[in-house]
Amino acid sequence: MKYCISLSYFFLSAVFISIFLHACSTDLGSINDNAIEPTETIKIAVLVPFGAKEKKLAHIGKSLRDAALLAKQDLGSLNLQIIIYDTKGRVDSGLDSAYSAINGGAHLIVGPFLPDVIKAISTITKSEGIKIVSFASDLKLAGNNTFIIGDTPVNRAQKLVKYALEKEKYRFGIISSIESSNSELEKSVRSTIKRNGGIETFTVHYSGKINSLSDIAEEVRERAASTPIDAIIIPGGPNREIPLLAAELGDITNSTGNGKIQIIGLSRWDLATTLLSEPSLQGSWLAIPDTRFRKIYEEKFIKKFGYRPHLLSSLAYDAIAAMGVLVRRRDVHRTYYPFSTSEILNTNGFIGIDGIFRFNSDRTVEKALAVMEIRNGQSNILKPALNKFH
Repeated sequence: MKYCISLSYFFLSAVFISIFLHACSTDLGSINDNAIEPTETIKIAVLVPFGAKEKKLAHIGKSLRDAALLAKQDLGSLNLQIIIYDTKGRVDSGLDSAYSAINGGAHLIVGPFLPDVIKAISTITKSEGIKIVSFASDLKLAGNNTFIIGDTPVNRAQKLVKYALEKEKYRFGIISSIESSNSELEKSVRSTIKRNGGIETFTVHYSGKINSLSDIAEEVRERAASTPIDAIIIPGGPNREIPLLAAELGDITNSTGNGKIQIIGLSRWDLATTLLSEPSLQGSWLAIPDTRFRKIYEEKFIKKFGYRPHLLSSLAYDAIAAMGVLVRRRDVHRTYYPFSTSEILNTNGFIGIDGIFRFNSDRTVEKALAVMEIRNGQSNILKPALNKFH
């Protein structure tokens, strides 16, 4: 039976922000989906490493745990139970947690956080017909029963390449580390450029050794001299090589016969204060989340739990809130497959702490991002994030 549904939940109930996203849905599960009686309490297991020995990882785990509990609170009265399991950041503990969740009747798993733990539990959850909405951003982990809710460089590349093309920048060079050579990320960036009508003019790799950056810059100069180029994409994270590399390239990015060559970063350089203030990175383009709800969320979190959450904590809030949308719809329409693939892949998506998002058929996530420029050490928004998917 087909019908249209209204996907909604109260986001941060203290301020009563209500979001409604409409889509057509089918109450049919696949052969890998478990039917759930409409009156049965939905159980979602949350696997997080709050008991990890490493202090930073434990903080992330604790933040994820508490964000999940906050989301459950904000969902209000719902036939939903959240059960927290501590993976301790280890594969063996992660497997124990997964088995405990399955034996405890979990209908869905949110988490884990670490890639090795996700890999370890994905096989056993698949055999049990239980889906995973993991906190990962690693493309290789997505597939079959495992969805990833972490933002990926490929998602950021998609937004930035499209924006560059809108600004009539069609020819792209790629500079990445040797470790990234022929990686899934690099292949995806090339595919993104081609799919959107751009042209990849060259790809060069650096070793990470500071004294090699001059050689890389010289190679790029030679490539740029022989082949017109409009933009250079740098997938690398916010590390010390990035500003040094940009400085080495300054003479060609700022003054060429074809105009300014645009530097495009695929990681969150804006989160590193030192990078924002780097002269060589001024004018660079980045893709960042919608920040409208972040302050409200963090203030509410601090008031409830007494500490500032890790930036990634919103992944748990968004995962629980999104699945809560499906549980709410199930409770209203008495459906049997609230977590079927077709339900999770709702094309209109969900609203989250960092803006709207939806899952793709390959189980990765698409997030609406803003395009920003680093200007005078600040984030200057060039194109706001979308409020709805088209």
